[in-house]
Amino acid sequence: MNKIFFKEKIMQAHMNDYHAALAYLNTFQFHGFRLGLERINDVLEALDNPQKRYPSVHVAGTNGKGSVCATITSILEASGLNCGLYTSPHLYSLCERFRAFGRLISEPELERLIRKIKGLIEDGLELSYFEYTTAIAMNWFAEMEVDVAIFETGLGGRLDATNVIIPQVSVITNIALDHQSFLGETIELIAGEKAGIIKRNVPVVSGVRHEHARPVIRQKAREMCASMWELDRDFSMSKNSRDGFEYTGRSLYLDGINLSMRGRHQAVNSALAVAACERLMESGFPISPECIRTGCGRVTWPCRGEILRGMCTVLLDGAHNADGVTALKRLLQDITGDLRNPAEEHSCLLWACSDEGGDKDFTAMLGMISPHFKEIIITEPPGPRAPVSTESWRNKGIPDNAVLEEDWEKALYRALSGRGPDDFLCIAGSLYLTGRARIRLLKAGFCLSRTD
Repeated sequence: MNKIFFKEKIMQAHMNDYHAALAYLNTFQFHGFRLGLERINDVLEALDNPQKRYPSVHVAGTNGKGSVCATITSILEASGLNCGLYTSPHLYSLCERFRAFGRLISEPELERLIRKIKGLIEDGLELSYFEYTTAIAMNWFAEMEVDVAIFETGLGGRLDATNVIIPQVSVITNIALDHQSFLGETIELIAGEKAGIIKRNVPVVSGVRHEHARPVIRQKAREMCASMWELDRDFSMSKNSRDGFEYTGRSLYLDGINLSMRGRHQAVNSALAVAACERLMESGFPISPECIRTGCGRVTWPCRGEILRGMCTVLLDGAHNADGVTALKRLLQDITGDLRNPAEEHSCLLWACSDEGGDKDFTAMLGMISPHFKEIIITEPPGPRAPVSTESWRNKGIPDNAVLEEDWEKALYRALSGRGPDDFLCIAGSLYLTGRARIRLLKAGFCLSRTD
C-alpha cells in the first residue's frame, strides 16, 4: 500500500515539474516571431554546438515540409539508421516535435532540457519560442547520438532558427503565398527567403514549380555553387496502374512503390524525399532500393489526408492556405468522386483557420471547397495562433449552407450528430483543430484507415 502511495506521489511530482517547465516555455509564445540567427547561435555556442555532432537534412517550403521530413526519416530508419526528426507545429503534445530512435522525447527528458536552456537564458541569453524548441532538438539529438537528423524550417528559411546547420542535402518543397507579413508580399520575395537554406557546395533538391519562384531558387543555387536537382527535370514520381508508383531519378529507377499517404500531392512529396535520399546515397549513406520502398510504404503523418472510420468516414487534413486547399480539393475528388452535386452527398465540412499575419484571405479559401459540401460548420481552432473568430466570419459573410459555432468541441459534436456509415465528414483548415479532433475521435472508437 505504501509503495503504491509513494509511487503515485513521485508520479504526481513529475507531472507538476513537467507542467511547470511547460508553462515557463509557453510564456515565450507571446514574444512573437523574431527572425534572425544571432540568438540561436549564442545559445548553441553555450551548449558547445550540438548541431555539429551529426549529419543533417534541411527541408523548407510553403507546403509539404513535414510530409517530406517524415518520408525521409522513414526511409533512413528502414535503412537501419537512427534518426532525429524535428518538425512543427505539434498537434496535441509538444513532445511530438522531437523524435529520435523511432520514439518521441519523453516528458522527463523534455522537462530537463527546458530547464537546462532556462539556465542559459537566466545568464542573459534571449530566445523566441521556436528558437527555444530548436535548441532543445539540436541538443537532444546530440545526446542521443543520432546517425542523422532531419530538420523542418519553422518560417521561411534564411533567418529561420534551423538555418544554423550545414546539411548533407537541402530540400525546398514548393513556394506559394503564405505568411506574407513575415516573408514578403510577392512569390519572388518568399522564394528568396526559402532559398536562404541553400549552402555553399551542398546539394539541393527542389520541388518548386512556380514560374516566378523557380528562377530565384536557381540563381541562389548558382551563387552558392550548389548542385540542384529539380522535380520533373531530374527526377519524378508517376503512377503505375499495375503496381503502385515508379520513381525515376538521375541514377536510380524504382517501381512497385506503394505510398502510404493519400493524395496526388503526396506523390510529389515522396518524390522529393526519395530524391533527397538518392543524393544521400551519393555521399555514402547505406540506402538500398528496397529500403526506399519500405520507407515510402510505412510512413505516417497524422492529419495530412488521414482517414478515420467509425460511425461515419472522417477525413482529417491540415490544409491552411490556398495551395493546401487546392490539394485538398483534388484529394476529395480522389476519395469521394465528383462532389459537384452536394445535395446527393451526405457530406459535412468542419472548418476553422488562423490568420496570424492578418494577410490570409480565409473567406476565399473556404469558398474554394464550400460547393463540395452539403453542410458546413465553422468554428474557432484551439491553440494560441491567432484564430479567426466566428465574429470575423459573421462580418465577412459565410456560405448559405454554413453555420457558426464558436466552441470547437461543440462544433465537432454537432458535425458528428446523426451521422451514419454512408456519411462523410471533412475536418480541415487548421492543424490545431484537426489534431484535437483526431484525439477525440480515436478515444471515441474511430480507427485509422490505411490507403486502399
